[in-house]
Amino acid sequence: MTATTAQSAPSDDTESTYARACRLIETELGGRRLAPEPRTWLDDLAHTRRHKTAFITAVWNTCFPSSVAEACWVVEAVYPHLNPDGRCTDAALTAAWNILEPNAGTWPEQLQNERRRFTNNCVTRALAEANTAVADHA
Repeated sequence: MTATTAQSAPSDDTESTYARACRLIETELGGRRLAPEPRTWLDDLAHTRRHKTAFITAVWNTCFPSSVAEACWVVEAVYPHLNPDGRCTDAALTAAWNILEPNAGTWPEQLQNERRRFTNNCVTRALAEANTAVADHA
């Protein structure tokens, strides 16, 4: 008995190893792909950069920082405190509060509470916008 390999289409050099293996399995066994190509560390890095850029833009548009640099500082301070699903935690909101309102300790308590709620709403809304922007362009 002789085994032959059916070639469905010529292989091009831009096709990934994963895609070539899937094509061979599809051709030889009549199978189909159940999962997309695995992500690489470079894909994750690109996704993180897109998300941070969208988050900076959203912070700039919704939280009223004093400068774009301050919006960047907010994102860098908040990012390590996001939960695994990319949602705000209390630590993330506190980090944003400390950058956006550095002199809040001198304010009356009622004003601090009002401004903190406002800041929390702004950061939460900015994060939701960033998540949506990245999901829409994935």
